[in-house]
Amino acid sequence: MKPTNNSGSKPLDNPYHTHQINLPLNPDETSALGTLRSGIEHEVEDLVKLELTAEQMVGDEVRLAREYVAEDTGHFWHDIKQGFIDWELATGQLLLSAADPTRVDWQEHQWWGDEESQLRH
Repeated sequence: MKPTNNSGSKPLDNPYHTHQINLPLNPDETSALGTLRSGIEHEVEDLVKLELTAEQMVGDEVRLAREYVAEDTGHFWHDIKQGFIDWELATGQLLLSAADPTRVDWQEHQWWGDEESQLRH
């Protein structure tokens, strides 16, 4: 069966021919072009709004990631600092255990005064 035009009565020789009788949008009709133009403008406005929303969402994600990294970095440096303090205290205790206990006791309790007064005599 041959394709027919929109009225269904007369078969067409070429369904892609531009001179068909019942086209849904006639390029000469200004109302159809106006409707098409406003539809396209509306679609473009929606796409622009969508793109701006996506850009804002990406910016929010970047700010959130930046805050997470800053917080994690703060915890990381605090943990490293605390680790160094622990190592320093352990090293100090090890050195004190190897030192002369009498001299350490004198230094801790400051029984002989400050070191400058000893150097002046």
